[in-house]
Amino acid sequence: MGSRILALGDKVTFHDTGRKPFNVRAVSPDGSVVILSRPVGHGDSAEYTMIDWHQGMRGTDGTTGAGIRIASQAHHRLHRFFTERASLRDGDVPATQSILAFGDWTPVQIATVNGRPWPELHQATSEHG
Repeated sequence: MGSRILALGDKVTFHDTGRKPFNVRAVSPDGSVVILSRPVGHGDSAEYTMIDWHQGMRGTDGTTGAGIRIASQAHHRLHRFFTERASLRDGDVPATQSILAFGDWTPVQIATVNGRPWPELHQATSEHG
């Protein structure tokens, strides 16, 4: 499945999750796996979702919108997990202190990226790169 490379900080809405955007928090080096989050409650928890472009699927964190309590460095650790993963040797501990278990996989149905409609953005990106 073709994909636009999402970048850290992009704001993404999905057709099935409402208008409140998810923020891109971590991207694998090849761009094929993207972890996104959005605050819930009073901002002390976050709802996570993951895009797997190879499968064309998006998984949820299993909290049905309740979110996972986050520490201030959680997103930084997720980013470091992806960027340092290639350089880890046997026995090294990745730079993350939590493991997110994604499930409830559904096809990726992006509505907007940074406020722009996805089909328009996806088509322009496919034509130019």
